Amino acid sequence: MSRVLTVLAILVAAASRLPAQSADELLQQGVRAYQRLEYDAAVALLRESLLRREPAALADSQRARALSYLAATELFQQQRDSAAAAFRSLVRLDPRYRPDELIFPPQVTNLYEEVRRSTKVLSVQVPPVTELHARLEWFTARVVTTSVQSVTATLARDDGTPVRTLYDGPVADSLSLKWDGLTAAGTLPAEGRYVLHVAPRPALQDGPRPLQVTLDITQVAPDTLPWPAPTGPALLPERTSAGPALGSLAAGALAGGAVVALPSLFGRSGEATGARFAVAAAVSVAGLVGFFAHQPRPIDANIRANAPARADWQRRVEGVQAENAKRRGQARLLIRAGPVTVAERAPS
Repeated sequence: MSRVLTVLAILVAAASRLPAQSADELLQQGVRAYQRLEYDAAVALLRESLLRREPAALADSQRARALSYLAATELFQQQRDSAAAAFRSLVRLDPRYRPDELIFPPQVTNLYEEVRRSTKVLSVQVPPVTELHARLEWFTARVVTTSVQSVTATLARDDGTPVRTLYDGPVADSLSLKWDGLTAAGTLPAEGRYVLHVAPRPALQDGPRPLQVTLDITQVAPDTLPWPAPTGPALLPERTSAGPALGSLAAGALAGGAVVALPSLFGRSGEATGARFAVAAAVSVAGLVGFFAHQPRPIDANIRANAPARADWQRRVEGVQAENAKRRGQARLLIRAGPVTVAERAPS
């Protein structure tokens, strides 16, 4: 009788403090009650910690811990069905979780394995963000099952248009589902929203539900190399200057114009005379002759000296062209994954 009263007192005291305590605090108190063999108090505290909702809910890892202790406590109270129900919730939460064998005795871990084998669960784990070079790298999701199951994994457009079948076969425990970023035709997918669909085969009424993940895919422009700097000032001049030719032409033009513009030197009146025009034409022709005589000409010695530098620059240009072409052919995809949800409809 005294033990019953003690348990009731613990439960009343705990219940009076529950609303003010966080889920993590309740979990820690429940674990301590379990360790003290105060199973009734442990059950009350652990169940209350699991009932807390966002934003005060337990994280998944802590939720798995609470379910482990709750199942063990129920089992030690001879509530095997309740313990099995807690373990089924744990398997559905995380099929890969295992109760710590250093903490829980064999009767607890054996019951968990029994429940895990009989509970068919399918889960998909997808990285939130993946950036990859198509053809060279992989987008990787993990498919986890609690027993051997056949699954089909497909990728489709958001409107249901098939893109590629990624896997079709058995999964014994877990599978790394890989995609190289290409469609079934071997091309890059267009930017947009896609759906990764993972379904058990055959679909059973009491079996795991098919799952889906939305993938928003964009193409990332590749980084390319800049063009090599021109050799410019490092090269010797390869032609003579055009300055003397232009100077001869300008001098002839100015002299011819001066002859026409200074009538006082050739006649009494300001009217143009044939003699003045003849002199002006002769001077201009002399300027043209000087212009053509001083045209720029190749400097063979400098051309030979510049040849190695020019050839080296050309090789660097060709190397950059080849590397940029290679990089453009290795397009990168940025894949952002949404949450895993139960599939509303099967892919087409």
